[in-house]
Amino acid sequence: MGMAAIVALLGCVLVAVASALFFPNAPELPVLSEGDWPRLIVMFLGAGWSLLGTVQYLRYGKGFMAKSAMILMLLFSLGGTGVMSYFVLDYTYDLPTPVEMPADKPIPAFELADQNGELVSDVSLRGKPHIIFFARGVF
Repeated sequence: MGMAAIVALLGCVLVAVASALFFPNAPELPVLSEGDWPRLIVMFLGAGWSLLGTVQYLRYGKGFMAKSAMILMLLFSLGGTGVMSYFVLDYTYDLPTPVEMPADKPIPAFELADQNGELVSDVSLRGKPHIIFFARGVF
């Protein structure tokens, strides 16, 4: 009975920590910084733990207030997971419409960071064959 409450509480903490990792000033963790999906998976695991712990506590636990508190934790966990997942998967992927760029015209001037954080500009690529690939996250 106590273990079920601990599992549910750890699930809520995992959801809160994974949600906090989506904010811009969050620390960069080696594995969880590789796009959105690793952090979403951690959040889904936390919601699952919270659901598992709450169901077990409701089956074997005693006391109306304790069961009510467990249900509130579960609602926080599932609601936070749903809202954050919706935000990440829907609002952060609003991409602008593609720009038509004819092959016979030069590309407009740009300066962007590459995968290593180095600045690359159109001037530095002139005269060299290159492919410019824009992606969000890890594929």
